Formats: sequence, structure tokens, C-alpha cells
Amino acid sequence: MSLLFVASPAEALQLRAVQATHPSGCSLFAASKSRWRALTQSLGTRANPFATAQALIDALLPGQTGCLRGGTYHLGTELRFNHGGSPGAPITLESVPGETATLMGAAVAIPSGSDDVTVSHLHIDTQGTGQASVQIMSADDQLTNDNITNHNTPGSCVILGSDVGFGQATNTLVADNVVHDCGYNPADPFEDHGVYDDNTVGATITGNVFWGMPYGWGVQLYPNAQGTQVSHNVINNRGQGVVIGGNSSYASSGNIVAYNVISTTIRGYALRSWWSGAVGASNLAESNCLYNPHAKVILRPTLGFSARNNVVAKPRYANAALHDFLLRRGSPCIPVVGQGSQRVG
Repeated sequence: MSLLFVASPAEALQLRAVQATHPSGCSLFAASKSRWRALTQSLGTRANPFATAQALIDALLPGQTGCLRGGTYHLGTELRFNHGGSPGAPITLESVPGETATLMGAAVAIPSGSDDVTVSHLHIDTQGTGQASVQIMSADDQLTNDNITNHNTPGSCVILGSDVGFGQATNTLVADNVVHDCGYNPADPFEDHGVYDDNTVGATITGNVFWGMPYGWGVQLYPNAQGTQVSHNVINNRGQGVVIGGNSSYASSGNIVAYNVISTTIRGYALRSWWSGAVGASNLAESNCLYNPHAKVILRPTLGFSARNNVVAKPRYANAALHDFLLRRGSPCIPVVGQGSQRVG
């Protein structure tokens, strides 16, 4: 599902080198009640799996991978990582290879202190919960190769850190995910986003596909995103693209938005900033391919960020209606961002 980009000849900045953790195999297992009748004593083995995803992650030790058998897991309360792994030995939650596990009904929460957690190869659906689907408030966590949505009900799909006391996300990797149909709250339609980068240091958001946010941003760096790199993503959004901003207490600084294809179709800008207090510094938007049929591409004058070597052009996706974001041969985006492909079902 990765976006395979070739670096542009114009690439002058060094983007952070990132690599997702790839566990060697399943250490423990869980199976949904819909497909497996739990035995009297679940041991977490393939033959005798845990009955819930929560029991599975509670049992994991550093370096272990918990695998969910295919099926739907109806969560009564948030799925919470009450502990983490250790540096170089994360705890990992993923689907059994070749199967698809879907988590429904509540958020996936990685709270402050639960460092070194990886969530991978899962479908996460929080329709109607009113919560952000995935909440990361700790350090050295990875969200990779997931399909995340709430079917345009209130709440962002991913939130990184909190500026109201729940924790700061540091060195977070959000890579190769499909993030779609996120958020819509009639009381505040611009509040919900694909990734809400709220309070972070050193986050990397790369190789993702975003589509279907009706009002909000594909990626919002606000109010306290420090040193985030947003690179090699496709944002084909009904709402808006990427915003860098701050409030009366914080100002996002040192962020790089580069080598993305950002096409917006209804509401607002592909790229802009917004400040209600101090203005951030050393933010850069470089070598992106941007398009908006309503001419709202980059809000100018740019404030708090520099914009250079960006191209305004229609991407010419293979079939955006079917969420096939392969850039066709001859696309004016290819010389800027390279050739990338991803199909979203």
C-alpha cells in the first residue's frame, strides 16, 4: 500500500529518514466472538486465542506482536494501550497476515507513558462515537498501513498530542495509511480533520492517502506542532489541504510540507496558515503539487511559512472517483513529486 516516490531532482532539503517496524511474526492472538467461541481459559495462542483485543494488548511484552484474527471487534470502551514496549522492542497490534481485523465502536488510545507502540494493518471505524479514532499521546509510536474512518461523523480520524493536558506525542510515525471520510460536526464543521497534529515534537506523516473530509483539513498542524515533516502524501479532499497555525498559547514552528499532491475541491485552500497569537517560524512548504478548481491554492501573503518551488496543476489521477491516485503518464505533478501510486478500495 506504500506510495513509491522517486525523489525529485529539485529536492534540496533532507527529509527525515523513517522506517516502520516490521515484526517477525505473531506472538499472541485474539479472535472476535463473531468467528470464534472462546474456551474457558484463553491462553492467547492461535488454537486458544484471547476473546478481546484488550486482553491481547494487555498481555504483550516488549518486542511482542499481538495478532487479531480476521473479523469485526465491537469495542464497548476505548481500546487502550495501558503499557508500551521499549526502545527497539515495541509492542505491536496488527491483523493476522492475510486476514483483516476491524475495530469498531470506540477509539484506539495510546496514552501518555505508553511509549513504543505500533498499530498496523487494521481497519479502524469509529462511526458515531464522537471521538478521534486514533489518539496518540506518547513517544516513539507508529501508526502504519491502517484504514481509518468515522464515516463523516464528529471527530478527527487521528489526533497526535493534546494541548489541554493529555500528553505530547514525540517522534510519532504516521505512514502508509488510508485516512478517509473523517469528521463532520454541524456545530463546528471545520473542527475535524484527517490528522490533527495538536501537540507534537518530531512527528513524521508520510506516504498516506487522505480523502473525503467535507470541511476540515487533510493535515492540520495546530497549535503546537514542532518539527513535523509532512511528505509524499496524497490529499484529495472535499474540504481543505494542509494548514500550519497556532493559538494564543502556542505557535507551530520548524515544520516541512514537501513532495505532496494536494487537490481540494470545495471549501478552502490547498495550503495556508492561521495564527491567533504569535506567528510560528521556520515553516517551509516546498515542491508540492497543488490544485483547486476554485483557485484557492496557497493563501497569500504567506504568513509564518515560506512557499517555494510548488507547482499549481491538475494532478491527472488515474481515477479519483474510485480512489485510484496513480499519477497518469504526463501528469505535471510527476516532475515535482515523482511517480506514486496507491489504490484505495
